[in-house]
Amino acid sequence: MRLLIDIGNTHTTMGVWTNSKLLSVITVETKNFRQSLLKIKNKPIKEIFLTSVVAKNILSKVKKTLIKEIPAKIIEIKSSSKLLNVTNGYDSPRKLGNDRWVSIVGLFSLYKKPLYIVDCGTAISIDCVNNKGSHIGGFILSGTKGYSKSFVDANNLKNIKLANLKSNTKFKPAKTTEKAISDGYVLMVISAIEKSYNNFSKQIGKKPLLVISGGYGQFISKKLSIKNKYIPNLAAKCLGLISDRL
Repeated sequence: MRLLIDIGNTHTTMGVWTNSKLLSVITVETKNFRQSLLKIKNKPIKEIFLTSVVAKNILSKVKKTLIKEIPAKIIEIKSSSKLLNVTNGYDSPRKLGNDRWVSIVGLFSLYKKPLYIVDCGTAISIDCVNNKGSHIGGFILSGTKGYSKSFVDANNLKNIKLANLKSNTKFKPAKTTEKAISDGYVLMVISAIEKSYNNFSKQIGKKPLLVISGGYGQFISKKLSIKNKYIPNLAAKCLGLISDRL
């Protein structure tokens, strides 16, 4: 039994990996990590696989807590030039987000086919992988908080909050400013994903598997006109897939 931990800027996801399945998943605010760990600490954990995008001082505190609470070996998966026959496409491989790298490696090890991975988290990341397991780059779009802040210099818009993004958006012209901003964000994200997906498909000569994850992932998945696979807790699950193969 392994404990899998995906430490994000806003939230941390933990789960138990046993018999190649992710179980007992808990998602909490990263700052509340220690309290949530108490729900898992009594399980027979033999190894801890983790990945993180937080600052070194925060990660150090998390590791100290783990060492204190769970007597198991800690294996941290960081972005590297190559892992499990998957090649990192960044000019400086270590600068690719660790969570993105984990998802790329885990998914390709599972499907062995071209991939187009969209993670709708604090920011929206897109990663492209060809049929040889080579990551050839990607895109990063603004998350909801960054999008809201982009109107800070517009006097009539700076105090408007995003409405419920998970409403039944039909992409019809909005009749209120609040809805125009919220619907505009969803339209922007959907359009970017579909346009870049189609371009990548032409580039490699086939349609890759489109995988969606993240906080708004399920909502975005349903709005896309392209067939896709929604996978919750993607980085945590991919940590498990990697752990089975190392």
